[in-house]
Amino acid sequence: MKLQNKTTISGHQLSLALAGVLVACSLGLTGCSDPAAFQVNEAYIRAVEFKSDVTKPLMAETPETELSDVQIKNVSEVLEGLYGTPDNPNLPGGVGLNGFLSLRKLKVAAGPVTYSGDKDSLTGLESGLYRRHCAHCHGVTGDGHGPTAQFLNPYPRDYRMGQFKFKLTDADGTFKKPSKADFDHILMEGIPGTAMPSFRVLSGPEREAIIDYVIYLAMRGQTERALIQAAYDTANVNGEIDGNSEKILVRFNDDQYVSDDIEAIKEIVQPVILPWANGGNGTVQRTIEDAPAGWDSDESVEQGRKLFFQSKANCFSCHGQTGLGDGQTNLFDNWTLEHLGNEPGDAVGSADDGEIAGIPEYFYHNELAQMGVVKPRNIRPRNLRLGNYRGGRRPIDIYQRITGGIEGTPMPGNTKLTQQEAWSLVAYVMSLPYEATSRPKTAPSFQGVGTNK
Repeated sequence: MKLQNKTTISGHQLSLALAGVLVACSLGLTGCSDPAAFQVNEAYIRAVEFKSDVTKPLMAETPETELSDVQIKNVSEVLEGLYGTPDNPNLPGGVGLNGFLSLRKLKVAAGPVTYSGDKDSLTGLESGLYRRHCAHCHGVTGDGHGPTAQFLNPYPRDYRMGQFKFKLTDADGTFKKPSKADFDHILMEGIPGTAMPSFRVLSGPEREAIIDYVIYLAMRGQTERALIQAAYDTANVNGEIDGNSEKILVRFNDDQYVSDDIEAIKEIVQPVILPWANGGNGTVQRTIEDAPAGWDSDESVEQGRKLFFQSKANCFSCHGQTGLGDGQTNLFDNWTLEHLGNEPGDAVGSADDGEIAGIPEYFYHNELAQMGVVKPRNIRPRNLRLGNYRGGRRPIDIYQRITGGIEGTPMPGNTKLTQQEAWSLVAYVMSLPYEATSRPKTAPSFQGVGTNK
């Protein structure tokens, strides 16, 4: 029986939000129908149990400690108190959001799809925008496991890590959260070379509601991961912790400890919220100075070509000698690395077992697929000869990819290049679709020679 939170939560105080779960747990109320539900991140639970560091492709043979059903249920109850449900979202208060997200916008984006006859009385917008436009790829939970996901290449983004590739908020080699302007740019332009289309046809208020909801799903996913890790750490300690013999995060049924437990949850949630909210202002995009004069001249292109093959830029090691993206073919992004049990390319089972990206095929189908993990795929460096750049084809977009990197992938931000050198690389990259790959640069061209006159 699924527990439903029927208490109206103001969102101003974290303790009030979690108190709603306490009421729901004590009353055991259920709805009259089957509402949408957020799926537990079982794949991350498994990764935490089997890996000392989930960011590295190394997995133990057996877990040191396994989370119990009671602990997993407790994590879900805490999450519901903080963030509500897909039909009735909430926001945790007292942790630094300060109006960064609008609960009214979330309620417009959330819930089942409605049509013109049923609009929000204040905004005049139809509700259910996320499920209408996004959930079939990104899933109700934002896990990237919607019904169409497995047929797409690349897979839809899993928001739950809180990592996003294409943005203008990175500088000095540090990945920062995307700004709302970054999300709006993606909605307006789409992502070329993927199934992510442009949503330019949506109105500004509709896009704003979807952006707030995507950030909300990312925050919720990051919080879930932090709570799972905390639950695992609690379970992994021998004996009791301050009388916590149940080894759960919040002891809702024990008045002696519930207040202290809620304060501990607040300490877990704040580091998730603050990088997003930034005091209510959100992440500020970096300032990129105008390109220097002559940045796309022949001399600049030639300088970029030299940098492409030098260690200072080292582009060729991944993108290949000719920029075709064939320099490294055994790379994985962070979303895949989390589920790999060994070093990329190393066999795990016998030769007869078959393997998928180093994972025995039987293990993937019997274990990982049942948890919603899509089939692992290599991430390929961009073929720069196509002129198709997922982060955008504007010179400033390519400059950002070079200097800011692409979060969640092996593409780093290069902080060693001068501004002029970075722009010369931009010029060379943008020239590659028009540069011959099969003929040396100094070879003469005989086109038009020897014609009869």
